Amino acid sequence: MLIHLVIMAGATWGSIFWMRWLYLHLLERLFAWVRHQLAVTRRKRVREELERLGLDSQEVFRQEEEQVQEQLLKKDIQKHKSYNKTYLGLRGGEGGDISDLPSPPIKNRFNCRMEQFCDVLSAGFSMVLEDEVTPRFVAAPAPAGEWNLLTRNLRQRKRHLNWQLRAAWLAAWIVRYLVMLPLRTVACWGCLLMISVVTALLGQLPEWSFKRRLVELVMRQCFRITAGCLPMIQRFHNVRNRPTGGICVCNHTSPLDVLVLMCDAHYSLTGQKHDGILGVLQHALSRVSPHMWFDRQELGDREALGKVLRRHGTSKDRPPILLFPEGTCINNTAVMQFKKGSFAVSDVVYPVAIRYDRRFGEAFWDSTRYSMLRYMLMVVSSWCICCDVWYMPPLRRRVDETPVDFSNRVKAAIAAQANIEDLPWDGNLKRQAPVRNWQ
Repeated sequence: MLIHLVIMAGATWGSIFWMRWLYLHLLERLFAWVRHQLAVTRRKRVREELERLGLDSQEVFRQEEEQVQEQLLKKDIQKHKSYNKTYLGLRGGEGGDISDLPSPPIKNRFNCRMEQFCDVLSAGFSMVLEDEVTPRFVAAPAPAGEWNLLTRNLRQRKRHLNWQLRAAWLAAWIVRYLVMLPLRTVACWGCLLMISVVTALLGQLPEWSFKRRLVELVMRQCFRITAGCLPMIQRFHNVRNRPTGGICVCNHTSPLDVLVLMCDAHYSLTGQKHDGILGVLQHALSRVSPHMWFDRQELGDREALGKVLRRHGTSKDRPPILLFPEGTCINNTAVMQFKKGSFAVSDVVYPVAIRYDRRFGEAFWDSTRYSMLRYMLMVVSSWCICCDVWYMPPLRRRVDETPVDFSNRVKAAIAAQANIEDLPWDGNLKRQAPVRNWQ
């Protein structure tokens, strides 16, 4: 009987795993069809305008193709200096805009001159106003011509959609908000209740030798069930480097980072104290594991945390500590300054890199704009959250290396692994303006 149950459980889990990848494949096919429809609609309108002006459409399309190829070549050579990326970063929208593609022919010479003047003026203002820091604190836009049907406001896209795209968006809206959203919301609240009950029961157990293994096993399954309810699809790479102790550092995009990593291993968490849903979850997790919550505004909490980290990192019977040295959420396009305190308490750290696929949903949490409740509603109304996790070999501090140099080396390794930018700026600029003397 037990063997039959094990076989049935394995078959069920395998079918669920297979269905998740089938779901991703169907979404990719849908997005490819949307991209094709956007291109077809634009070319149709360009052709109509050319016929009205009596111009050769084939010649214009050929010239546009050459321009697109030149732009792609320049983007490969100078990835972070193109005007398109600067302009999109300032907008900080939920997705790319089809209007960013080469515009259709204009109606007359005066409009042509005005358009050129506006482009030059806009580029000049962008060079003055834009920087490489502030765009990291808003959701990064998708490339031009890409659309995943998640736009909440169609005012900017309305004139670029044909009837097929309008019908697809309406059908996607109905599926996501009338079917997925209620089911996922109920499931997530049920998972939160489940974690609270399970931690309350496990917290009553005596501190025996098997309690840690039991907690790790049970909590890992609880987090996997929660991730499946969102849904969240993770791909773990180089699992042989999975940390089993010491200090683990990772780039930070959202609270979902914790959920992603806790599905594969058990960690002791550190972080800012929160109220609301996060506060309830923090209190529940503290019942069964040695987690460390602090207030970053309190100097005493930060000093005490350093002592606890040093003592915890040298302990052999405690799980690894998961740290996010950036101290705030960045939009997964860059890694910002790591705080040196995490690298002063230990000479060995285990780096982990996370990168989210924004085609299926935006994982970045802009805590300055959205509350945790609204952020979770945005997550459960997306298609899914898909991410890649790379476990990296442990890095050891060199003899002549300061904690700052050590943190910069680890940060550079994480950025290179996740293929995102390595920036030296402090992520706390998200919450407060820079000091005048620093400018």
